[in-house]
Amino acid sequence: MELYVILRAMAAIMLIVVNLTTQSFAKIPKRPPNIDIGSFECIPSSVNDITRDVIVYWQTIDDNEKHSIDELFEYRAYYTSMADNNTIIYHPCDNIFANHATFVGLELNTGYNIRVYSANKHGLSEKYASIYVPGLQSKDNTVSLSLRKVKKYSDQGIYELSWKIYDSQNLFSTNQLNYFTLYWCENKMIYPNQCNGFMDWIHVPSRESRFTITVPDSWKEYQFAISANSETLQKSSATGNRAYKFKSVSSGLVWETCTTLHLSKTSKVKSFWTSEVGSTYIALRWKFDCSEEVDFIRDFHVFYCPVDPVDNYSCLKPPAYQFVESYMKQYQTPFAFILSLKPSTVYKISIVIYTLNGRTIETESVTMATLPNTE
Repeated sequence: MELYVILRAMAAIMLIVVNLTTQSFAKIPKRPPNIDIGSFECIPSSVNDITRDVIVYWQTIDDNEKHSIDELFEYRAYYTSMADNNTIIYHPCDNIFANHATFVGLELNTGYNIRVYSANKHGLSEKYASIYVPGLQSKDNTVSLSLRKVKKYSDQGIYELSWKIYDSQNLFSTNQLNYFTLYWCENKMIYPNQCNGFMDWIHVPSRESRFTITVPDSWKEYQFAISANSETLQKSSATGNRAYKFKSVSSGLVWETCTTLHLSKTSKVKSFWTSEVGSTYIALRWKFDCSEEVDFIRDFHVFYCPVDPVDNYSCLKPPAYQFVESYMKQYQTPFAFILSLKPSTVYKISIVIYTLNGRTIETESVTMATLPNTE
């Protein structure tokens, strides 16, 4: 009898634990992801040459904050606008990944307020992370940045970052809080994809041009980026009170231009990778070894052809090539789209760089399949 009572008590306790556990997950995520002032990037549009694509990055939240024991947790990103009746309209992003979302075909000269939520099957997080992406016509954020990474072999996991900023007077002023943000992102796959791992960052005073970072895991690959930011304290008297608020402006982040490995004496184009793939296009990026002088570059040509995977990936017709427009070359991490491709087709792609001194630098070829046609 005593054993029976003890077993029933234990069963009741287990039922209570199960109920409490179930109830603890039966709620929305604890919070949205973290976003920094400069956690956005504007790139040439994949749909036309009169708009831009915007990528917004964030720092993922911990598993115990998701309140989800299944695979239904996700992030949701929207840009907002106001309707005539002063209600907010939410425009969802076009593509979303583990730590970033892409908005395709946004206006060049329009600023956008973007919100990012954490979500599970019970709904969206009560709060949201917000970021403002200014229009390209704004002179307040017109600066040029370049970031160089040096990996120190003598100390695993230690990187020395150095950078240059041009036209800083357009963003930095003596009556503002001026600073840089240095980002590092855990790259779960060594190219070919956009960095999709855990992202973190640190703020550095604007007087600095060099910083040493020790990454959390010396055995993992990391990509680095930088943004230039300023904050101005402004007084608002709209309500009749002496309220103060910060007006924040950022250049948006720029990925590292190149990587120098200590003791390396060779100069080459780093592996290039596909940052986005559609049914009729492939987006490419590539990097240089820092010993290459980018100022000596004359032209980029992207060569591509459909291939037969069965026949040693040989071209089915002579390679076509695309000249990379001069405005594309201004991007610190070069960016190009190959358009008008056939759906569900494997392509072989390579890049040839022509320098002013007559030298030719060619990458190794990569293969990538376009997505099926969704129509």
